[in-house]
Amino acid sequence: MEAEKKKLDELEEDLFIATVLSYESEFIQHIEKCMDICFIGLQGIFEEKEPTVEDEVIELSKAMQRAVEESFLITDHLKEIFKEFDYAIDNGKIYFRNSCILKIFSSYLSHEKRLEFDKDDELFNFLFYFYYLNGSESKETAQEILVEFLLNLFHYIIYRDFLKLTCFFNKEFLISPNDNHIPIRIAILDSLNLISDLNNNVPNRENIYRIIHAIVGGNENNVKKYCLSLIGKNSLSQKQITKKHKEFAQRYINDKKM
Repeated sequence: MEAEKKKLDELEEDLFIATVLSYESEFIQHIEKCMDICFIGLQGIFEEKEPTVEDEVIELSKAMQRAVEESFLITDHLKEIFKEFDYAIDNGKIYFRNSCILKIFSSYLSHEKRLEFDKDDELFNFLFYFYYLNGSESKETAQEILVEFLLNLFHYIIYRDFLKLTCFFNKEFLISPNDNHIPIRIAILDSLNLISDLNNNVPNRENIYRIIHAIVGGNENNVKKYCLSLIGKNSLSQKQITKKHKEFAQRYINDKKM
């Protein structure tokens, strides 16, 4: 009888452990959703509406890094915890390794004093508080800890990656030194219908590229690729005249008309 009771207790314990651990995937999805929302907001903050000089962005980034560090209290302790966080962005979504974020979060929990976390079992304890103890004060405290973790991580990303994010969200509008920003110039010529007129009146397509190159300068091969995205079959290269370029060009022309 005693052996059966012991076995039943072990089964109940195994079931409890399995139930708590099953919340791990839900927890990861929760973090991903929160970070996606943050990065959608970041895109709106970082996106430029017109060409930006790279040197100016670098100087601004240094100033912003100091301001963010001071305003959001990016301590050496937080820097040490978050320094391994790595991610990728695609179509407005953030992607990161699950194992990486869980390791960082566990490290973050190890310094929390508001709830009891066993060493090497911080994540398990948190999942227990956060998902298993419905209606308890411990659950509310766990929620507060998670919110503060996400805010701290978000602030740290802005602190560490201001320049990286600015460059990422403004690839089309970032002007490096000695760059006359060929796509903007071509977009302006296109808005003036010059490229369309050349396409209709110059039989030799190569001569169109040469004429445009004579006007805008730069690398002739790149000019050709940009023009290909406007006339003929769309270029498969990364040299594209985008909607953002066209909108800026039209605004620029309209401003001059005014």
